[in-house]
Amino acid sequence: MTENNIVSSSEITTYLHEFSNGNKNALDALFPIVYNELQKGAHHLRKQFFNLDTFNTTAIVHETYLKLIQAGTFDAKSRSHFFFIAAKAMRQILINASLRKQTLKRGENPIKVEMKDIDNNIQLSDQTAEDLLMLNDALKKLELQDERQAQIVECRFFGGMTIDETAIALDISPATVKRSWSMAKAWLYIELNEQ
Repeated sequence: MTENNIVSSSEITTYLHEFSNGNKNALDALFPIVYNELQKGAHHLRKQFFNLDTFNTTAIVHETYLKLIQAGTFDAKSRSHFFFIAAKAMRQILINASLRKQTLKRGENPIKVEMKDIDNNIQLSDQTAEDLLMLNDALKKLELQDERQAQIVECRFFGGMTIDETAIALDISPATVKRSWSMAKAWLYIELNEQ
């Protein structure tokens, strides 16, 4: 880790501590520092899963920021833990966008999905929305069987985090992340192909 990254991590941790202690302005100060990494995570997500979709990665990063503000407060203990929380927020945003897409496709009343939480710039194809909802259902099942594996999927898939970043965020060893990531991918493959 370079000196610049150490300063950034220290600065991030300071703002996170201030925010968890009730300083709402700390998140505003934090966002420009973490923006590029959140953008990188959104690009990773788009590349891995939505290669043919044209959803706006900037929109998902901004929606993530808004979701974090709406949460009021959260207790992120470190830089990596913050990015885990952001990955969970990105998952929720994409699931909401998928639900909205399916609701509108069926011609139902879209009020069932909280429209204020969804940026219309997050456009998903019908197939991507369906795939995302299937993945979300599978992740919910995985959470019941092995919560840590589900958290690793959130970090790696939705957050674009590396093995080491995931290990730090979840306070486990990189070897445990690798092993659990492999098991989670295998389980999800079987689960998604049975549907």
